[in-house]
Amino acid sequence: TAVFEAAEQATNGEGAVEVRVVPGLSAMQAAAARVGAPLGHDFCVISLSDQLKPWDVIERRLEAAGAADLALALYNPASRTRREQLERARDVLLRHRSLETPVVVARAVGSDEETVTVTSLGSLDVESVDMRTVLLVGSSTTRVVPNGGGPPRVYTPRRYPA
Repeated sequence: TAVFEAAEQATNGEGAVEVRVVPGLSAMQAAAARVGAPLGHDFCVISLSDQLKPWDVIERRLEAAGAADLALALYNPASRTRREQLERARDVLLRHRSLETPVVVARAVGSDEETVTVTSLGSLDVESVDMRTVLLVGSSTTRVVPNGGGPPRVYTPRRYPA
């Protein structure tokens, strides 16, 4: 989106700059693949950055996603200067989710510094989260299951209880 915005500005809306979009793998998909299929059913994606939109918009979206029982991928959860947004987001989600809700904390996925941990909404260490982190928050049906001797697997069933 940033490229399209810049191209539109540079050409005063004339569209003279050709932009080629190449399909890729998002951070949320890479993080989900590391643990299983936490985004295997309906989910939404929300950026916690209030740099380009007001916090009340973000909070309304979190409230709606929480009330709809959607799994979430949270981008831009915290930076050096934005530390309180993640705590506020967790508070909103806890109005709709239990403390035991699975959370995948995936940092720098695909790099030598990659770390992926499975925790819960109640045990989430907000201090360990930065801009290279994507968080996957489960729905009420998301499960954490043993994986032999390996790290646990996380998945959200495709069927929803009646």
